[in-house]
Amino acid sequence: MEINFLPQFEKGAPVILGIYQNGELACLQSSSCFTERWESLKKLGQNLALKEGKTCYCQNDQGNVLFIGLGEKKQLTSYEKRCLGGRLWSALGDLPWSTVQLCPWFEGFEEVLYGFRLRDWGFHKYRQKRPVPVRTCQALLCVSTDKNLEEKDNAYKGLVQSVHWARELGHEPANILYPQTFVQRLQQLKELGIDVDVLDKKALEEKGFGALLGVGQGSVHPPYLVILHWKGTSQAAAAQDPVVLVGKGVTFDTGGVSIKPAGGMEEMKADMSGAAVVTATIRAAALTKLDRNVVAIVPLVENAVSGGAQRPGDIVTSLSGQTIEVLNTDAEGRLILADALWYAQERYKPSCLIDVATLTGAMRVALGNEFAGIFSQDEPLVQELKIAGAEVGEKLWHMPLCKAFDDAMNSEWADMQNIAPGGFGAGSSTAAEFLKRFVKEGQKWAHLDIANVDMAPRDTALCPKGPSAFGVQLLYHWLKKDARS
Repeated sequence: MEINFLPQFEKGAPVILGIYQNGELACLQSSSCFTERWESLKKLGQNLALKEGKTCYCQNDQGNVLFIGLGEKKQLTSYEKRCLGGRLWSALGDLPWSTVQLCPWFEGFEEVLYGFRLRDWGFHKYRQKRPVPVRTCQALLCVSTDKNLEEKDNAYKGLVQSVHWARELGHEPANILYPQTFVQRLQQLKELGIDVDVLDKKALEEKGFGALLGVGQGSVHPPYLVILHWKGTSQAAAAQDPVVLVGKGVTFDTGGVSIKPAGGMEEMKADMSGAAVVTATIRAAALTKLDRNVVAIVPLVENAVSGGAQRPGDIVTSLSGQTIEVLNTDAEGRLILADALWYAQERYKPSCLIDVATLTGAMRVALGNEFAGIFSQDEPLVQELKIAGAEVGEKLWHMPLCKAFDDAMNSEWADMQNIAPGGFGAGSSTAAEFLKRFVKEGQKWAHLDIANVDMAPRDTALCPKGPSAFGVQLLYHWLKKDARS
């Protein structure tokens, strides 16, 4: 939906007004915007008591007006303003008007517009015969004398586009998005000034990516490792040790020989959400010219069932030289991340290393759909990421790591096994301990398990049902704060 900025209202176009629960209208410029209409609009509003997100359509001699409830009059956080913007987008869905107009309700209105843009997305590209929902309202006119508002709105566009890009990747079916075609999409990021380096199967074999290759050996689609590098906009940023983001990229996960149940398996097309998140984050950094040295590394595989697939009991040698007994082929994400994490440290010496993965279904049992899990023993880093997440509505909960969980990953026949013994429990924490074995001593590191939040189970204020791109806003916001410090 188009958003345009004007210095004054157009005659005849319907007006949207925010209204507090006490009947007071919200408008920064009040009567200066509406001239003779203001008093009549105030009288209309006094008779309403709309709860947050609720709407009321009115018509008087001055034209059509849509009131949208803002709830109690209070100081709103940026996230709350964004949610209002998303609800505004939803409220316009049933309106018969092609164009509507409004003036800013309060300071920081660019956050409302950001939420509006974030919600303005859907995935219908494969509906050829069945009609796609069409909204009559196609343009929002923002009337403001603040010349900086449009500039502030433009500053968010790169991030919004990148969130939408990650959602689209999560939606793509696995016959369309598999390792090779994912690589092709990432190659396009060169146009933004991002360096793209691709390791194919031959290169992975030569370098010794045994854990990654083992997962991919059952598929007709060969595995890849893709490295994206945005060096910032200054020589000072480029000279710094980079932040390295690693994202799990399993383009479809059958579970392998340890095959998953049929029910819900179609959602495993989104088992590459971690890869989508970290690549969308670096895409946003490039689009917004963020002055920060950032690397994204994504191991891309399909975990398939075939005569050549990895078997339970196989032992592989990882890039680090540590050996792994594969007891369950459906615990494959940690295997590809193990090699990617080690490679990241060997090549870049990161100032900070963060991996993002739909790693364990146990996260949903632990935290539902409200929080992603963060695993790290670096308390300052945990707090930084938790604060960044809370500010953008992508909340994190600090999960435990301990020696008992680490010991559970020891194997009798190899250096380690890829799952804990049956009945041990703590599946998310033992998986994180497995990853920690591939993080060097002294390396600043955090693991984000997004397996319970990568899919929105229903429409929300800012996201339609489906892939949520959880983590893009969090990581970008954290990087931006870090760049300023």
